[in-house]
Amino acid sequence: FVRNTCINTNINVMTDKKIVLKIGGAVLFDDDLNINFHLLEKVKQWYWHMIPSLEKLAIVVGGGRLSREIQAKMNGEISNQDALHNVAMQVTQANAALVQGYLNDPSSYLPKKLGDAYEFLQDGRNKTLISGGLKIGWSTDMDAAVFANILGISLVFKLSNIDYVYDHDPNTNPRAKAIKDLTWDEYYKIFGITDGDGHVANASVPVDVACAQFCSRKNISFFICGGKNLEIKNSMDEIFSE
Repeated sequence: FVRNTCINTNINVMTDKKIVLKIGGAVLFDDDLNINFHLLEKVKQWYWHMIPSLEKLAIVVGGGRLSREIQAKMNGEISNQDALHNVAMQVTQANAALVQGYLNDPSSYLPKKLGDAYEFLQDGRNKTLISGGLKIGWSTDMDAAVFANILGISLVFKLSNIDYVYDHDPNTNPRAKAIKDLTWDEYYKIFGITDGDGHVANASVPVDVACAQFCSRKNISFFICGGKNLEIKNSMDEIFSE
């Protein structure tokens, strides 16, 4: 990946041979909901190069525009918010199945429940878990962070449609400054996050509010990468050699 923004702390990338990769729904599809096969092919090449040397790989796939649009259209028809979130969550599971199918690894596992994911990540046999959202009230960012915590690693890679985290919205402020490294406390200030804030569905933030707080407590970093110049390299540690 091209290096973009790292949120949090010291990073030791490959020592445990375990990786959590979050693929944002916004980069998996374009604005017309066409599948980004260019991205999928890069992920597939990277996957088959890297998987022999890994112990575990967890790939989490977001819902993106499709999830948001379905949720918005159903908002007036479904009054129960948990039920509404479950509809959007199922879209992320469909997206995960799409990624699993494209990677074409029969040994990969698509969990249906959080407990199933936990057991798989603790099992030393098969390597690859591919998942959408698994818990109502969580973002897929949170799923990725929880998987990292289960695996005992301190870094989540997130493929996004943004080049960097900015101190202001670059779409409305031409003087917005790209930030390559920041702490979670600094992230809180930029996005007005207070400890105890809950998940806000479809909020336009690089990392979900509740997930940011979880990562701050657990000392987990998010490495946000992608944007228009997305490249996937042979190994994650090459990011830090540039």
